[in-house]
Amino acid sequence: MKKAVIFAIFLSFVFFGCLETTKLVSSGTFENEGDNSPKDDSDEVTNDSDDEETDNERPSGDNDRERPSSDDENEGEEDGWNGEEDDPDERPDRDNDRPGRDEDSPWNNDDDNVPVDPIDRDSDGDGTPDSEDGCPADPNKTDPGTCGCGVADSDSDIDGDGILDCVDKCKNDKNEDQADLDGDGIGDACDEDIDGDGVKNVEDNCIKVANPKELITTSSPMKWEQPDLDEDGIGDACDDDIDGDGVKNVEDNCPNKANAEQTDTDKDGVGDACDLCPEDKTKTEPQTCGCGVAETDSDGDGVLDCIDNCKDVFNGSQLDSDGDGIGDACDPSPFEKPETADADAEPAGDSDSETPDADESNPTDTDTENPDENADTDTENPDEDADTDTENPDTDEPDPAGTDAENTDADIDMP
Repeated sequence: MKKAVIFAIFLSFVFFGCLETTKLVSSGTFENEGDNSPKDDSDEVTNDSDDEETDNERPSGDNDRERPSSDDENEGEEDGWNGEEDDPDERPDRDNDRPGRDEDSPWNNDDDNVPVDPIDRDSDGDGTPDSEDGCPADPNKTDPGTCGCGVADSDSDIDGDGILDCVDKCKNDKNEDQADLDGDGIGDACDEDIDGDGVKNVEDNCIKVANPKELITTSSPMKWEQPDLDEDGIGDACDDDIDGDGVKNVEDNCPNKANAEQTDTDKDGVGDACDLCPEDKTKTEPQTCGCGVAETDSDGDGVLDCIDNCKDVFNGSQLDSDGDGIGDACDPSPFEKPETADADAEPAGDSDSETPDADESNPTDTDTENPDENADTDTENPDEDADTDTENPDTDEPDPAGTDAENTDADIDMP
């Protein structure tokens, strides 16, 4: 009954609309907004203009009229919209009509923050969903078993060490402990380089301790060798006395330099053989200030006292404008250069007042120590020409007195 009433109202609107259009066409009067020119009776009225005119003049209708229901099954039911509700704009929740809206569907999720569970797959096609398959990529296994996914389980044990071949690190060599020092997956029992230092066991001077080769620059020509300081055939990495001085490394005050006496003058724990400052307890090498000088920075300016031009005044720039060796920060006259000797001044040795000319002002020899360089001042031998030999007087001079006892004149004995 309601549908019939609604349909009758609709037909009435259509009828009155057609009637109004017919009147306008018959009268030949068209109201065109903005165009006041008379229309020729011969002008044709297009269907488009008629439709537009009809649509524009058609009554807007009653917004409060009842709307037909699109759902016949909901007719008479109060939960569906059928025009009897107070709010005619209320629409049914169309989400309820979506497929998969049942409570058990994984897509039934109203919380945007909760991830939707993906559909469980069977990647390897073995009939077991990935969520239940211990080996989702191995169609032959659903559990890793002993040998793991991708490897068929086997009871094979070639070397008979009790370790199945599929997990044995040395299939052909017994190695019950499965030891693998370098962790390369090859057991020590069959690994040709146990410590993994790149040197095969047959050549390695430290088989179980990594001691890789180094470039030895002290030899000529240079060559790559495993370090062996004392050349005893035991590599430094596993030698408990590297320098071969008879003192174990843990007790040696110079483990890398032979010093059997273990002399340590400054008692700093570093032997003199390897201490570059053997008498300075605070240093084992000169560093910046040298041995015996502390590496201190009194003013905290980053410049050590031993080279700071202002030890007690902060002056990181070390600016010294006058070049006198005293920094501007502590120099009372930072721009006053030090006095230099007068280049025109007469040398001290040329002054007549200080040292008169010996040839002019002192004609006579006033040397009190040696008045006359030519004079014979030898008190022991006043006259070198004089014969002072008492034992052997001058035999050329006559001895009238005949006092020469030892050498008398031989002529007096002759007739």
